[in-house]
Amino acid sequence: MLQNHKANKLFLLIGFIVLGWSYVNHEDTFAWLAFTSLVVIATIVVVLTYKRFQFSTYLYMFGLFWAILLLVGAKYTYTTNPLFETLKTTFNWQRNHYDRVGHFFQGFVPFMIFKEWFVRKGYIKRNRAGLVIIILVVLGCSALYEFLEYGAAIIADKPQSYVLGLQGDVWDTQNDMLMALIGAIVSHFTLGKYHDKIIDKMMLIDKEKEV
Repeated sequence: MLQNHKANKLFLLIGFIVLGWSYVNHEDTFAWLAFTSLVVIATIVVVLTYKRFQFSTYLYMFGLFWAILLLVGAKYTYTTNPLFETLKTTFNWQRNHYDRVGHFFQGFVPFMIFKEWFVRKGYIKRNRAGLVIIILVVLGCSALYEFLEYGAAIIADKPQSYVLGLQGDVWDTQNDMLMALIGAIVSHFTLGKYHDKIIDKMMLIDKEKEV
């Protein structure tokens, strides 16, 4: 799971297939474009910088998982995901909670991304201060996402409830950021040690490339 170029290419292909599936019979074109744009932009950046810096295949795997979650959300504008509509009815929820899952992984996966990037580049050390910095960066990205949603509402002249998908929750933005925070913390405590081992091995590969 260190550097498997064939697997990385396969992940990219799967991502494009899911992107196409997401577009077919999507709920709303404006929402689909808005929600998929970040996935497309991030993918382009990763592809263009692949020769200069390669994340571990382990991380690309989680990146694909996160991208799929976002693309599924885009297809159903997050608020009408069929599985969570069923759960909503079954458990008598007041809202469709698929977007909460998306925001949880908005913390879970980016925490791993920033950790591997910062540590391998030597920007931070793996100590408590480094942990706090990574979590704050993740929360900053979560806040930026909320600002982008706000900007989309202004530019497209859409009502706030349409773009933000509040579903009656006046604390939607705060809850979304809380889920990202929880996701980052859970990522650290569940996969942190194993990811550290992979990062250590990737750093050895980085040093070999420099020689």
